[in-house]
Parts: sequence; C-alpha cells; structure tokens
Amino acid sequence: MQSAADYARICNAVYSGVHATLIRDERVACGGTAPRGNNDPSSARASVSPLAFLRAVKKAGLKTFDAWAHHPYYSSPSDTPTTKPVSVRGVPATAVTLGNIGELISEVTRLYGNKRIWITEYGYQTNPPDPLFGVSWAKQAAYLTEAFAIARRNPRIDLMLWFLLKDEPNLSGWQSGLITYGGKHKPSFAAFMRMAAG
Repeated sequence: MQSAADYARICNAVYSGVHATLIRDERVACGGTAPRGNNDPSSARASVSPLAFLRAVKKAGLKTFDAWAHHPYYSSPSDTPTTKPVSVRGVPATAVTLGNIGELISEVTRLYGNKRIWITEYGYQTNPPDPLFGVSWAKQAAYLTEAFAIARRNPRIDLMLWFLLKDEPNLSGWQSGLITYGGKHKPSFAAFMRMAAG
C-alpha cells in the first residue's frame, strides 16, 4: 500500500528529527487516522480503515512514535459516544469510533507496545444549523461530557481535542463548535467549562 509506505517514511523522519533536538519532553504523534475506511482499492472513493492502516505502516517500516493519533467520530446522529460500529451485510465493522476505541488501543499495543493514544479530533455537529448530521444542542453538551469522561477513564488516552470552538460560516463547513458562527454559546460551552474545571 503506497500511502502506508510513504507515511512510514515521513513519520520516521519527523520522529528522528524532533528527537534529535534533545529538547526535553518533545513528543511525536503519528496516525491522525479517520474513523472509517472501505479497504476497497477498486472503489470510486477508496479509503483505508484505521486498523488496516496501522498494520500497513508497521509492515512498511514505521519504527516508533510517542503517541498514535486518531479521530473517532460518530457515524450517524443516532450514535452516542459509546455506540460501537456495526457490521454491514455480514462484513465485520472496520471503523474505530469512541465506542470501540479499545480495539485501536489493543492493536497499537500488539504492534508497538504501551504507546499513548491522542484523540486529535472529536465532536458532534448540531442541529441547528446542520439538519442532516447534527444532534440537538442539549445532546451535543451531554455527548461532550460523556466523551471526555470515556477518555479520562482510559489510562492510555493523554489528549482529547474537541473540533471546533466556533461553527464555520456556512453549512458546507463544520458545525460542531461550542459557539455558533454568530457568537452565541451553545450548552456545550458551559459543559466544556465544567468538565475542564473538574
């Protein structure tokens, strides 16, 4: 898989360069994997699932990293942070969401040992303004609280970033902000402040 081979070379070079500075506590995350992928090179939109990509970069020579970064987004507005991906037409699920993040952690451990896990993107879009993929403002606040609690309970997860702080200006952009594009605080803003203080 060419993308894995290229990525392994890039990540190895970045890791070596950052750690060659001898600056204490510098960390390099590799991955940045999306939650889903179809693993079908003949598809019009071919993509690689996160576990398949992790195995492929190992095989392609990715030596080490300090943390594996992942974006465990939900699949549909009916998903909660604990919803596990389901199989489709008898094919086992290949997605890694927050609901089955343990599968990613197990595979990182098997391939690389006790490496840290960084959730470098996570969020729920809201309706309004997104009527297709958004959840209510109240659900966004509840899911934010639940998602951060899941991350805090897991001793391997060191970092979790909510995507975004403020909604993007048009509906084709992301609407997962804690603040509307017009500047109004959603209930998730207060939930985040409570969670950050605790």
